[in-house]
Amino acid sequence: MKVIVAGAGEVGYNISNKLSKERIDVVLIDRDPARLSAVADALDVQTVVSPIIRPEVLMQAGIRESSIFVAVTGSDTDNILACRYVQVLAPKVLRLARLRDQDVYKGLSEAEIQEGLGINHIIDPTALVVDTILDFMAIPGAGDVIDVSGGRLKLVGLRLDRHHPIVGKKLSESLPRDGNNQLLIAAIYRHHELLIPNGNSVLRGKDLLYLAATPDHLHDLSHFFNLNWAEPKVVFIMGGGEVGLLLARRLEDKDLVIKLIELSQERCDYLSETLKRTIVIKGDATDQTILEDEGISDCDIFIALGTDDEKNMISCLLARRLGARNTITRVNRVSYVPLVSAIGLEALVSARVAAVSAILKHVRKGLIVSVSTLQNEEAEIIELEVPEGSRMAGKRIFEAKFPRNAIIAALLRDQRVIIPRGDTVVEPGDILAVVSRSESIGLLEKALSEK
Repeated sequence: MKVIVAGAGEVGYNISNKLSKERIDVVLIDRDPARLSAVADALDVQTVVSPIIRPEVLMQAGIRESSIFVAVTGSDTDNILACRYVQVLAPKVLRLARLRDQDVYKGLSEAEIQEGLGINHIIDPTALVVDTILDFMAIPGAGDVIDVSGGRLKLVGLRLDRHHPIVGKKLSESLPRDGNNQLLIAAIYRHHELLIPNGNSVLRGKDLLYLAATPDHLHDLSHFFNLNWAEPKVVFIMGGGEVGLLLARRLEDKDLVIKLIELSQERCDYLSETLKRTIVIKGDATDQTILEDEGISDCDIFIALGTDDEKNMISCLLARRLGARNTITRVNRVSYVPLVSAIGLEALVSARVAAVSAILKHVRKGLIVSVSTLQNEEAEIIELEVPEGSRMAGKRIFEAKFPRNAIIAALLRDQRVIIPRGDTVVEPGDILAVVSRSESIGLLEKALSEK
């Protein structure tokens, strides 16, 4: 497979990095020769320097021999134009484009977007971040929430308290696994390092555990980890940009008190005219007096969505110190993700990480149904279909030759979700939800391939 990526920013770089590790032929196009030189030194990819994505540039990159084109430059206009060129030059190539401004395509049907704009799939970072925030709000206290198989399975990241009774115990003796309580620890992050656990793995305080559970068993998870699982009533939003506006709109359908703090008077005026039930407050969310005057001690969730990472982190720390029960932090720079966790802010959202995950879902083919990334992108939750004649079909999980850096978190069969045990038998047509290190994806497909 060959993939052409237009734009060598954080999203373009991370996509190219992941695909090149899987030995996929990647061509990266960007206008900045210094940036591409640094990429060429770090990654095994071909680079093309061009100030504008033009037909001759796409031909030079080999668009007619490619399977997928990904447009993630900093300009929506350039991304659309590039996809239109590809549509003309190589109509069979799958075209993905990141578009930040929803007004660009608002009101267009899916067919009009494909035919008129030349885009098969739009990657909308704003909508992706808001969806992630709503998942966090459904499980207060979680450090990460990933939907698998359309939400039929949840992968929930939780920090293990040092005093929890399972600290120091082996995984095999830690979690209740009776008919009424189906939980499975699918991954462990310890000091920002990923561990794919087995039954002999010993849990430590402050581990970030990724637990697989069905929606019906989320309350079991809440009870086991002593989470204060109460429906939020008061939500504070810092930042009235496009993400803050869309989130407030989505929350207005719920029975909540919503307070949105924005520094710009002009933006406040627009928000007040646009939103119906949201209380818009002009001010700085890092100002303790403003937060106290607006009743931050009654806040169930404080969500920082500004464009300044440092200010987002400071405002969340301040809100929590003043009584906010949970916080969600937006992080724009991927390199800041470990820092946010290190200072105790577990729940974070990143438009760039969300965009990379969304693009990879369309790039991967073969047995892979979908892909989402975990934490710092070392690992992924992958859905793979077990084909007829697979080496695993008819075998119990413990008998299968499965990669060491991978674990089956769930088995999806006939609209049912099964949290597996070692003696669970795999059948053709099953969808396996697997947590794996990124470099083991090829081995996973090989393990499921035909005999």
